[in-house]
Amino acid sequence: MTVRGPALALLLLPGLARFASGAPAPDDSARVNATRADSVRAERAAVDSVVADSARAAPRVVRRFPPIEVSATLHDMGSIETVHLIPGSSLHTLPVDGFADALALQPGVVAQGEELHVRGGRPGETTTFLDGISLNEPRRQKAMEVPILGLRSVDLVSGSPEAQYGAGLAGAVNLRTMDPPERPSLAWRWQVALERRWYDRWSARVGTPLRILGLGLVAAGDVMLDDTWLPDLRSEREASWAGVRFDWRADNRILGWAKLAPIEQPQRFSAQVLLSRHLQRPFDPAWTSFSTSYNAADHFAVTDERQVATLVSVSSIRPTRRATLSLGWLRTRAVTSVSGTAGLQDLGPIAVFGSDGYHVVGGDYPLYRESGSDVLTLRGDGETQIRHGNRIKAGAGVTYEDVTLHELDRSLPIVDQLREYHAFAPGGFGYAQGRWQAGGLLVNAGIRAEYFTAGPEGRHQTLPWDGHGVTTFSPRLGFAYPVSVRDAFSLAYARIHQAPGRDFLYDQRQAISNRQPLGNPDLQPSTVISYEAALKHIFSAIWAMQASIFYRDVFGQVGMRNFSSPGLPDQVRFTSQDDAQAAGFEWALIHSAGERRRVEVNYTYMEAWGLESRPEGDPYGPVLDVRATPIGQTPLSWDRRHSVVLAASWPWKDDWAFSWSTTVGSPLPWTPKPRRAPLTDLGLVDSRRLDWTELTNVNVQWTPSFAHGVTIGFESRNLFDNRSDRVATVDGYPNPVINTVYDDYSAYRAETGLGGGAYWVSTGSGTGYWVPIHDPRPPNPPRALRLSVGANW
Repeated sequence: MTVRGPALALLLLPGLARFASGAPAPDDSARVNATRADSVRAERAAVDSVVADSARAAPRVVRRFPPIEVSATLHDMGSIETVHLIPGSSLHTLPVDGFADALALQPGVVAQGEELHVRGGRPGETTTFLDGISLNEPRRQKAMEVPILGLRSVDLVSGSPEAQYGAGLAGAVNLRTMDPPERPSLAWRWQVALERRWYDRWSARVGTPLRILGLGLVAAGDVMLDDTWLPDLRSEREASWAGVRFDWRADNRILGWAKLAPIEQPQRFSAQVLLSRHLQRPFDPAWTSFSTSYNAADHFAVTDERQVATLVSVSSIRPTRRATLSLGWLRTRAVTSVSGTAGLQDLGPIAVFGSDGYHVVGGDYPLYRESGSDVLTLRGDGETQIRHGNRIKAGAGVTYEDVTLHELDRSLPIVDQLREYHAFAPGGFGYAQGRWQAGGLLVNAGIRAEYFTAGPEGRHQTLPWDGHGVTTFSPRLGFAYPVSVRDAFSLAYARIHQAPGRDFLYDQRQAISNRQPLGNPDLQPSTVISYEAALKHIFSAIWAMQASIFYRDVFGQVGMRNFSSPGLPDQVRFTSQDDAQAAGFEWALIHSAGERRRVEVNYTYMEAWGLESRPEGDPYGPVLDVRATPIGQTPLSWDRRHSVVLAASWPWKDDWAFSWSTTVGSPLPWTPKPRRAPLTDLGLVDSRRLDWTELTNVNVQWTPSFAHGVTIGFESRNLFDNRSDRVATVDGYPNPVINTVYDDYSAYRAETGLGGGAYWVSTGSGTGYWVPIHDPRPPNPPRALRLSVGANW
């Protein structure tokens, strides 16, 4: 496919580098070039010195180059990586609920609900790391949440990650947590909604020296109970924690984190524990029937997910060498059931739909799911600096993954209702990454090898597997050219492999429905080949700019295809046959002056297209018949062409501070569907667009001098109350027809131009009418006002 805008910009970027640095054009006179030759050589020598002693070097070097503002504005000028830095000041002052919301403000990131798509990638294709240990659970590659007050900074590595990252196809997120303080400290905040909907959030961080072996302890917690903007029709459900009784809301998150480390040199040793619990009691307009004997909302599914992670890291640090040994364990347990608890004893009769075919008038949600995973990771890393700024990194590690699933789907009694597996598998990796000066260039090169296998249980699944693991090799190569002491231009090539989520591998069913394709242990790691050209420019110690042009070619993604096999009915299975591409241009202007003053403006132009947006394929179509599979590439559901973001944190006078974020995005695509007929024209997939979206969040804080550090804040989410639709339709499971076999929401929008959803009622002889639902889930949440009280002592 021809790339129009990005390709043109790629040809112009070297010229932009010369323009930004003030370098003369190629057709200038030889006299001008001669007079500048000495100064350019001197600038390059100075850049070589700065690069050789970057912020990644030993602590001794950091003290030689103290301008913290520059390192907090742009990443290493000699690196080929594209890194977007999110300092702790932004995380703690911007109106965001977690680091995922802060990531959504970065260039190249498209947010759809809680899903983040980095540079056109699918959810789960961005890996989150803490101390080199992945926080992505192995079943579906979902990242663990961390209390935002426990984070010191977050780096989004979206372009050409170096080989030490076992990065996902779309990049890596590197978390850095707070270190124990020299003196006891306490920060806390309570936030409450200023409207009828219940919202409470408690956040706190406490740190203290232990006066034992020079160690210190710091811990943070975050508890959010939110009724959201959706109707709450469920009966109250009381819970207790530490003797405190409260009611569960629609969306409940409890996060905890603690870190033990030396006060003076916390990078030498650290032990961290993370806890997470996410309890969801969602809303569905189909489950709104209510009578004195039956409240449908109480019979809809509840999901309770709990995670715990433990990480221990030990480092030996010398002026030119560093070695680190890390050990991590991540455990995940999740239950989806009517009560939100494990156990099959509370399973009642399955859902019964009323005469309209849409509303549930009796019975329970028919799906019960209990899943779990454990991941053990041991890795060692070493880095050596050689003279003239050259350096080499190398490392290796082993992993052990154990996954379980018990899923009972009672919606279709004529197929295998139970999907169950318990599988385990080893893994391993090794890498080498180096940087060398070659004339005026800095050469960055590395390679990563990874081993993946389905494990012994792969031999005992419905679909065959040859029993052999796969070893992949991922080279990284790039050149950074210091145009001047303020500018660096880079070109990069990277080939990255990512193993499939283990939930796609295992399946022992024989007769299945199309709602969950058959697991395939023969799936192979997906691959992305990316090319990037980037420019970094430092205007001053507090102003900087970076721009990049990228092209990503992804193949071997998990997808759904029809298949026939002797002894089995025609059905669908997972395969490694999907592919996708993304191309775009990112530009960011950053102003960073101290811890509390930061302004960032960024613009992204991006095209994302591929065979299919979801691994399971389109959720709408015949449940027990052959499905239409993609025959060509179309825009992906997150193909947002233009995005503009402004994020700012700024103090005003002595007592006031404000933070602001505005995101403006061009329309996302959707698929017009025919009314009560299968989609036969695949050229219609994602052929239409929703409306432009705008989201502005603002936070104003007042710290009066007489209040001893207490801060009072006022916050508005979606300040201008933009209610444009995020999606056109939703999955209608467990309804047997509406939004399952037929996509009524999209057909209604295609015929009437209206959102909010509807279902079709046939009156015979081919006649019928639409019944609007006014579903509140597709639009963006309405404006929400919150009051907060907190302190930092």
